Amino acid sequence: MRDRYIPAFITLIAGAITCIIDIYRKADLIPSLKRLLLVIIIFYIIGLISRAIIRKVLEPKLITSEENENEEMEDPEEGSEDDSEDISKDSTEDN
Repeated sequence: MRDRYIPAFITLIAGAITCIIDIYRKADLIPSLKRLLLVIIIFYIIGLISRAIIRKVLEPKLITSEENENEEMEDPEEGSEDDSEDISKDSTEDN
């Protein structure tokens, strides 16, 4: 599934932004790396939480779409009975 890449994508974006800000401010190496490690850990956890939320939101849609497919498969059977009644009504009206 594509949702497995969400935590990595969020983490990489946060790490890149942190690196760009540290380079722009000309920060020292050791504090920059400590800050980057902290940002990576925090945003990885945020990514895991967001992936879980997205899965929970999309899960009912998958279930309802499966139910709709099952209902659509049952409807033509019911429709064929209605068609036979319509045909018999039409034949009686012609006479």
